[in-house]
Formats: sequence, structure tokens, C-alpha cells
Amino acid sequence: MQSFLEKAQELDALRYGDFTLKSGIKSNYFFDISKFFNASSLTILSKHYVDLILNNDLEFDCIFGPAYKGIPLAAAVGIEYYKETKNEISYVFDRKETKLHGEGGDFIGILKDKKVLVIDDVLTAGTAIKGALNYLNNNDAKLIAALVAFDREEKDENGNSYRSNLNQEGVKVYSIAKFSDLNL
Repeated sequence: MQSFLEKAQELDALRYGDFTLKSGIKSNYFFDISKFFNASSLTILSKHYVDLILNNDLEFDCIFGPAYKGIPLAAAVGIEYYKETKNEISYVFDRKETKLHGEGGDFIGILKDKKVLVIDDVLTAGTAIKGALNYLNNNDAKLIAALVAFDREEKDENGNSYRSNLNQEGVKVYSIAKFSDLNL
């Protein structure tokens, strides 16, 4: 199987320029996971996530995909995970706005009493992971771990990595690749 970073380079998923990230951090590069959003590339990417799950013996019964990019990632990973293991799991996605009609609510799916794996695209400051953790805590679910495709290895104002900050809060974070893996 083609390596994640080789595929990312082939897809031109790493762009250079002047970017302001969701976290507010200024950066001279942007990792665009949406470049993987076609059938063949998403299959390769989901296999890398599943390898990460299996190599770390993660036990869960639900995948949470933070809106928006986490939604197709969670679905693709869940399908690949089922193909690989035959383990049935559920999916949950958050909404950017609370839905006041129909089934209503802040998310789609059932979190109560679930052991949850968060699947997201990039770790910068941990904003999406912390948001997911709030959903889980408010809905009687347990976070098993968070998986990201790419860890930017950003540091806070004290020089601590955001990943280590999350680890200190009890959140295990695994990544397919990280910034230091790039041959720049």
C-alpha cells in the first residue's frame, strides 16, 4: 500500500502560502485532507486509519466524526474497519448548528454508553478533539482515543505540544503522520 505521505504529495494535499488556521494560528502551510476525497484515495487513507486502530489495539463501538471533514473520514474508516474485522460499529456526527425540528439536537447518532473513537483530519491546537470530548462527556460516552491523519506538531505559548497537552488531559492521540515526518 502506498504510504500516506506519498499519497498526500501525489494529491498535492500540502500547500504553501499564508494561512490562518481554524485555531487562529498563522501558518506558512496548510494540510488539505479534502484532496483525498475521491473513492480510490479515501480507500487508501481509510486503510491507514484502520492500520493505526489495529496496531494500537483500540477497542471501541462507535466512531465520532467532527463536522465537516471528520464526517466522510469516519464513514470511510468505519466501512474499512468492518471489512477488515467484521466488527459492527456505529457512527455519530456533530452539527454546526442545533437542529430544532425533526429529530433535533446537536448531533446525529447515539452516544450514550458508547466507547468512542474520534476520527479527524489534522491536529493543530486540538480544538475539534476538545469539542468532541465535550459532546461525549455531556452524553455519557467515553473517549477511547482520537485519530488524525496529520499532526502539525504545533506548540502552545509555553512551548508544549498540543498533543502532549491533550495526553495530559487523558486524551490519547494517534496520527498516521506528523510534520517531522516530512522531508523538507
